[in-house]
Amino acid sequence: MPALRDIINYYITHSVVTFEMVEMSLENRQTWFTQFTNNGRHQLMVAETNGEIVGYAASLRFLLRPAYAPSVMTSIYLRKDQVGKGIGENVYSTLLENLKNVEGVHRAYGLVVLPNSGSEKLHEKLGFQVAGLLHEGGYKFGKYHDVRIYEHRLGK
Repeated sequence: MPALRDIINYYITHSVVTFEMVEMSLENRQTWFTQFTNNGRHQLMVAETNGEIVGYAASLRFLLRPAYAPSVMTSIYLRKDQVGKGIGENVYSTLLENLKNVEGVHRAYGLVVLPNSGSEKLHEKLGFQVAGLLHEGGYKFGKYHDVRIYEHRLGK
């Protein structure tokens, strides 16, 4: 849990790729972890290199209303020194392949705060399609940011 917490906390404090604003505690990450199962709609794939956790991809609840249950929100975060090594593609594609086999999961959505060419290319390479744009959809570090919505149809 400390490694997963440290990865997300870097992005919370140093970037706009997440709109979280307050660093996560270890207790928060432990509670967050309880939503995941090995073969359900909410999964967590952890990437390791040489025995060290270097990133993760997750599928999470999309929105609260029950009609959205067949959809999941995906996210991926890598330790900053591991970006560009193919780790993200590997862990994210594993998550998506697992989701294709989960009964009742129809769509996966990814949100990319712009500009972020690396994340855009990754989503497109993994079969996501642009589904929309939230103009100035979030406010962080004193300015508004556009958010691109990506959709993966999971082969269904």
